[in-house]
Amino acid sequence: MAETERFLSSNWYRVAALKPRLREHAVVRMHRYRGQPWYVISDGVQNRVHRVSPAAYVLVAAMDGTRSLDNIWSDAAVTLGEHAPTQDQAIQLLGQLYRNDLVAGDVPPDAGELFERRGRLQRGKVLQWLLNPLALRIPLVDPNAFLGSTLWLVRPLVGPLGAVLWLAAVLPALLLAAQHWPELTQNISDRVLPPQNLLLIGAIYPVIKLLHELGHGYTTRAHGGEVHELGIMLLVLLPLPYIEVSAAAGFRSKWTRCLVGASGMMVEIFIAALAMYVWLAVEPGVLRAVAFNVMLTASISSVLFNGNPLLRYDGYYVLADAVEVPNLAQRGGQYWSYLTRRYLFGTPQNDFAATSGERVWFLLYTPLAMGYRVAVTVGIALFLMKRYLAAGIALALWGAATGIALPVLRAVWSILTSNAYLRRRGRAVAVTGGLIVAGAALLLWVPAPLHVEVEGVVWLPDDAFVRAGTAGFVQTLRATPGMRVRRGDVLLVNADPELQSNLVRLRAREDELAARLDSVRFSDRVEAILTKTELDQVRIELAREEQRAALLRVRADRDGIFVMPDPDDAIGRFAQRGQLLAYVVPPAGARTVRATVSQEDVQLVRRGVRQVRIKLDDLPARTIAVQGMREVPAGTDRLPSAALGTTGGGQTLVDPRDEKGMRSLNRVFQIDLELARAVPRAGFGERAYVRFDLPWEPLGVQLWRRTRQVLLSRVAI
Repeated sequence: MAETERFLSSNWYRVAALKPRLREHAVVRMHRYRGQPWYVISDGVQNRVHRVSPAAYVLVAAMDGTRSLDNIWSDAAVTLGEHAPTQDQAIQLLGQLYRNDLVAGDVPPDAGELFERRGRLQRGKVLQWLLNPLALRIPLVDPNAFLGSTLWLVRPLVGPLGAVLWLAAVLPALLLAAQHWPELTQNISDRVLPPQNLLLIGAIYPVIKLLHELGHGYTTRAHGGEVHELGIMLLVLLPLPYIEVSAAAGFRSKWTRCLVGASGMMVEIFIAALAMYVWLAVEPGVLRAVAFNVMLTASISSVLFNGNPLLRYDGYYVLADAVEVPNLAQRGGQYWSYLTRRYLFGTPQNDFAATSGERVWFLLYTPLAMGYRVAVTVGIALFLMKRYLAAGIALALWGAATGIALPVLRAVWSILTSNAYLRRRGRAVAVTGGLIVAGAALLLWVPAPLHVEVEGVVWLPDDAFVRAGTAGFVQTLRATPGMRVRRGDVLLVNADPELQSNLVRLRAREDELAARLDSVRFSDRVEAILTKTELDQVRIELAREEQRAALLRVRADRDGIFVMPDPDDAIGRFAQRGQLLAYVVPPAGARTVRATVSQEDVQLVRRGVRQVRIKLDDLPARTIAVQGMREVPAGTDRLPSAALGTTGGGQTLVDPRDEKGMRSLNRVFQIDLELARAVPRAGFGERAYVRFDLPWEPLGVQLWRRTRQVLLSRVAI
């Protein structure tokens, strides 16, 4: 009895006598999604497509205007058996077709209802534009005839020949862009954000966007579709062209639909490749600046926006067609709402109509898309704040309002007012309030682990560095690498021919002046005094040069093992005074790790550290304890090792103008960590990973601190 009651509807008598008819402008095609047949109804007037199941299509196909809905449904029940739609589902299908103006009936239309429906549609468009400035579209012309008459110009490119030409232009441009990446990205914000350059981008981007949209239009026409709408949309008050190619959704092949979605991006990337060649070929000037901006706008819009499937642009539709999950974003949100209502609030729900594969996509795509939208909005806001504080703050506030505040308010309002929660409203309110309180407690009161992770290098004591005492050429190695040496042992001997010549000259001059002094000591007292003064000066200079000559014999300052990089190439090499030549490594191994801490984290480390743990690159499974810390008080932009910079595989951003990779972009603070015991296997310069465990703090406090640091680092306040 219960099954019969669910199968029938108490409202059926209201619609049973209607004789619906599918309108002439509706075209039906069969598609296959994940091996299952579906029917797509294309609306040529409103440029929309609607998908219905095979069971629903049995009803739609029978709507010829001569049969009543009751007869149509009765025949479908006999034909489909247990798979037949219920009367409520038939009513819902008829309502959806009617709202989208896809069916007509034998009942005269209600003019008041039509005006009300139009008003709701207009209000919905206004609200959608307020929530998303991209939603405001102003149709201008019907480009179908123009695209058809000029299709012969581009038809050869919509095929294998076009693919070959596209690859021939794009692949070399990508290699060239990788080779010139430092030059392309150097001071990019200072080159992009000046007002005159923004005006140039504002003039260039609509042209690129028009070519992008024409790519969609021509591809659609080349595969038999029609394009009836070309207009302007507002992108944050910037007018840009758009073209309506929803007719492509009716193409039977999913790969054809993917090609239509990707064609605009392919056009932009092709334009960016041509601009790359121009940028390399011309001298600095206006033309090169235009080429750079064309390359920048075409590539960024394709990679970050149009090509990214996490935003509802071209990449999203390509992904949805490729994985055969129509309306991926909308159905993903509905599936998460279904899970919340059913399992969190305990509201009775019909099973969500989706395959197991589609549910996996819904579970993954919805949170990833939401997170990416927030990340893109925050990134653009921070980029703008560096130059245009008000614009960046306005964008951030708009993103927070539409991406966080408004969805939360909608959910709360639905819980408080929707009839779906009529029998479970108390539980829904209690669960929602509990989650809000728990979230606030988690953010503001519950302590959470806090740590700072940095990189360092294994460091040697200062007396382990063997440096040249004076300038000279390496002449002889007295110690071989790997040999144990003692303090004071001669490790290598340098030679300085000019110094040797000075010694010979000064000694000869000393002998000459000593002989002259002996000859005039008793005969000419004034001459003797002058000679004695000159002799003393020569002897002082000779002593200084002999001291330099003694420094040519480089000695060990400590006991240890002699280590010298490239000893075979050392002989004959010139060494400046103070230049590092070799090392005397302690036999027991390294006892020090020198780490660099960013300016944002050094205050946390100074405030107090509970524990410090170190892992070495060659010993990732072993944790090394630390027994002491010493900090260099002042910050510096010089790294202790190039291995800590990004050019050496480290995390610290380095100045691209520094060829050695030793100068950091931001100031860092050096901290020497004394290991609890020596690590024999650790070689000097080996990368170390340091973790400072700090006192626990609530997540909200940690998030607020990081937000302030990011704002202060990006905005000059």
